[in-house]
Amino acid sequence: MESDAPPGAVKQSASESLRQWIASLGEYLTLKLKLFGVESREAALHLLVLALLFGSAIALFSGFLMMLLVFLLYLMTILFHWEWGWSALACAGLSLSACVIVAIVFRFRITRVLFPVTLSELKKDREWLTQKSKSSD
Repeated sequence: MESDAPPGAVKQSASESLRQWIASLGEYLTLKLKLFGVESREAALHLLVLALLFGSAIALFSGFLMMLLVFLLYLMTILFHWEWGWSALACAGLSLSACVIVAIVFRFRITRVLFPVTLSELKKDREWLTQKSKSSD
């Protein structure tokens, strides 16, 4: 009874093959976890920037509301012919403009995909598995 293995090839037992498969799986998972760790640090920085932008937008909007109240006070003081209200209106306009700019930057930053490399690697793995399963059928 002749073997199909090439001459000089060492036969592996089922337990040795299983050990190699488990070792390969462990190495694969280790590499994926390292990639996840690297992207987690990048994602943490991204989320920190988003939190700072959100906080800035809230602070600037509250400043806008305070200046708007000052302007409303101006409308009341116009009855008494005081002229400091226009400066309050200008401050409210500047605050609103800054708030809109920060909100626009926040909107564009929040749409950025987290973990892009990991997702592309998982997509490649999925495609490879699909091709592998089609070729084995």
